[in-house]
Amino acid sequence: MRKFFTALVVVATSMSFGHAAQAQDARETEFVMGLMEQMNRLSVTFNREVCGFVLQDNEGNYSSTKASWGGEASCASMPLEPGMRAVSSWHTHAAWGLGYDGEVPSIQDVEGDMRFGVNGWVGTPGGRLWYVNGTTGSMTQVCGRGCLPEDPNFFPEEHGPVAETYSLDGLYARFGRSR
Repeated sequence: MRKFFTALVVVATSMSFGHAAQAQDARETEFVMGLMEQMNRLSVTFNREVCGFVLQDNEGNYSSTKASWGGEASCASMPLEPGMRAVSSWHTHAAWGLGYDGEVPSIQDVEGDMRFGVNGWVGTPGGRLWYVNGTTGSMTQVCGRGCLPEDPNFFPEEHGPVAETYSLDGLYARFGRSR
């Protein structure tokens, strides 16, 4: 399992997160789509996770923190500068890897967003983009396979069909675990 938020705990005390996670915003989605098109391509090319935070200023404009580079199965975002407000996290799942179910957010991804009270965005090796509701833990595919740059070595549905939505309990079931 990927442990996106493991190292994030270390820097959490210096971050300023937005209020409780809000519903998906169309302008944020558009911003994230553009960001993830670039980041997923780089992530797949270098087989490394890339991560950061989506910020929103007082006028409602979206931007991103500087991208942090992780390894094949983890990434930790840099601490936010004073005055920055994160409204969501974002990260990629690197290149396709045999035996790893990287086409859905990991349990750690979802629970990390919930702990920090932010929504999340996850790009996959198959080119999917997921939205994670940081309050409920529900996940929705914003766009399916191939909507983002995908790994040319990607083996479709190695772990079975990928649903368009998951609850946290459904994700636990997909990974054969119980809470």
